[in-house]
Amino acid sequence: MQWTPPLWSWRSMRLKIAICIGFALYSAVSMRSSLSMGIVCMVNSTAFAKEEFVDLPSEEEVENAARHGIVDGCPAHIDENTTAAVGYNGHLMWPPGRQTMLFSANYYGALVTMLVSGTMADKFGPTRILMVAISILILLTLAAPTLAEFNYWVYYGSRVLLGMCEGFVIPCANSLGGRWFPPNEKSSMAALYTSGNQIAAGSSGLIGAWLCKVPFLGGWPVIFYMFGLIGIIWFVTWTCVVSDHPSENRWIRSEEKEYLEGRVAKRNTKGTSIPWSKILRSREVHACLFCNFTFSFMVSINQNFLPLYFKEELFLPLSMNGLYTVVPFLTQLIMKNILASAADHLKSSGKMTPTHVVKLFQGTAAFGTALILVCLALFPSCHQPWLAAVFMFLYGIFFSGGICGFFTSLISIAPSYTGTLSSMSMGFGQIASIISTNTVAAITYQGWPHKWLIIFFIGAALQVFSGIFFLTFGSGEPADWGKIDQRAAKMSMIDDVLLNDLPEPFSDDDDEERERGDTFETGVSPPQKRSIDRIRKISREAALVRWTLSSGGEETIMEEEEEEGEATYYLNGRKCT
Repeated sequence: MQWTPPLWSWRSMRLKIAICIGFALYSAVSMRSSLSMGIVCMVNSTAFAKEEFVDLPSEEEVENAARHGIVDGCPAHIDENTTAAVGYNGHLMWPPGRQTMLFSANYYGALVTMLVSGTMADKFGPTRILMVAISILILLTLAAPTLAEFNYWVYYGSRVLLGMCEGFVIPCANSLGGRWFPPNEKSSMAALYTSGNQIAAGSSGLIGAWLCKVPFLGGWPVIFYMFGLIGIIWFVTWTCVVSDHPSENRWIRSEEKEYLEGRVAKRNTKGTSIPWSKILRSREVHACLFCNFTFSFMVSINQNFLPLYFKEELFLPLSMNGLYTVVPFLTQLIMKNILASAADHLKSSGKMTPTHVVKLFQGTAAFGTALILVCLALFPSCHQPWLAAVFMFLYGIFFSGGICGFFTSLISIAPSYTGTLSSMSMGFGQIASIISTNTVAAITYQGWPHKWLIIFFIGAALQVFSGIFFLTFGSGEPADWGKIDQRAAKMSMIDDVLLNDLPEPFSDDDDEERERGDTFETGVSPPQKRSIDRIRKISREAALVRWTLSSGGEETIMEEEEEEGEATYYLNGRKCT
């Protein structure tokens, strides 16, 4: 039995690659999410206020209001010097509609690149593509304060370009994961490197709330400068550590490299077309795409508008806003890794099939998230804001189940086309993000009462529908068309390995031996004769392995005998011709 290099070890290159991918996601998401907290400090909150931002009442005012039969204890007036307005003292004159447009701009940009990003990652290698994409993100983030001060539409255009670059991040991350992580480690590693999303979404709000109050450079510009600097640190680390494949990495130990050879894919099958018709007709794929749509709808609202919800609905001061914003993301960071280990244990122990496991976790995630969204819409208020923290904590627990549900299903259906499926999934996610931001913008523009109750109820309904759909059509097993493509990929990889082992047909020894007259009557020198024999042997070995794969993988025995100076090969006792 072959020794398995430990995964959870400081010497494990697989663990280091997962951490670097997580760092990449953290850098990209934090540079994009820096606007969610920055915008509440950049924009003049009182210039366009109607009745959304109100002053928090004192305890005496609440008692007097109750004594006079007034149910709502939040007076509908605003004062720039009130507790709720402390810290929200920006100077940019952007109305609420334009603020919302900025959040949707990067999603429009991602739609442009999401169809080609996965295919490009599979074909050309994800490492360099991701380096270029995030390098542009770094430049745009560092330039953001200058562009925002210069002109709104110039800054809007930079957000579109930022989205185009971010469209490469997830497909490249998943493509690189397929080249480094064996099947029995994919769930745990996927949970680990996608933790960069939650760390970024949570910490960006908390750090941003603190930096908004820093007097240096006006406060909010420091948010963009700091996350741009973090991106530069990632770039240096990525350049030194990461490679497209274990065989190309200079830091990996030989034992770990040998362990990964044959267990991970190199690239997509050469000469094999993508089975688009089967993918588009697959109900398993439809279930994953629909779940990613509904989950991305809520991810967009949480990452972009959660600080605004705490500001508008609960009237939290800036210091508390950052703390409340980090709660769901911190919970997801912890729980997703715990749930991933539990899911892998259920599969490896044989207690549940992979399909039952993904359905269990996805159903719990969808219905549990829907219930918490309903509670979040009905119960928290400006007098009981702590209820929102409790519900956001529970929301993070349930929402984490999606990694063990539809996300695991997505990377299990057809491993040979993980990049392509990731691009499709990301496309649906970007559409959901655009719809969510425009939904918030439309409700805000119409001035409907109970704005956040409507938004959370829409999100809850989508979660219920996606949960039912996945329980009906979801799967954790490779699809039939995925299995066929996997076999073709293995054959192509075997051909590559065998052809790389071919000797040079001519060598420097030929000239020396010819000078000595060491040639056969046919004019073929001994080195050329050895090369020809080697080519014949490798061709038979390739035919053997391909025959074994095409016959379903039954055990095959090859024997070699010398007959009259030539090698003869036998497959299961039958002579090869």
